[in-house]
Amino acid sequence: MVYLIPAPGLLIALLLALIDIRTRRVPRLLVLVGLVLQTVVLLVFALIRGRMMLLTQCLLLTLVSAGLQFLLALVRPGALGLGDVTATGLVALSLSVLGWTTILVWWLMMGLLGLVALALVWLARRRRSDRTNTPLSLAYVPIILAAAVTALIINAF
Repeated sequence: MVYLIPAPGLLIALLLALIDIRTRRVPRLLVLVGLVLQTVVLLVFALIRGRMMLLTQCLLLTLVSAGLQFLLALVRPGALGLGDVTATGLVALSLSVLGWTTILVWWLMMGLLGLVALALVWLARRRRSDRTNTPLSLAYVPIILAAAVTALIINAF
């Protein structure tokens, strides 16, 4: 039953991923709605279980994940945007109820899937005859979400 707790945040993340693919934008208002909705679900879950420290753990893992993604965005400006950072916070809040090992698996999968996606975009661009000097563009929220779903599946086993 605990695997249903991340559902609200991950559904909002799915909507964010679709918007990111289409427009390369992540609406922060939608992220905020997802954060509030997921926080309410986590609060109710923590109250039912009688484990208020669970909510503290979730918020701490979320802050660490979003902070780390923000630092990565600062390392190479333009590679990751603030929308990717906020989407990371939403997905981290959703997955954090499953514990820090799920968060670590999620981060590992984000890196691996991001590298695979970047390689595929690079190969597809290289095969085209009209090579340009524009930088590679990649919607990262779908990768964040795919990594989250993968981590969720791995955690289930």
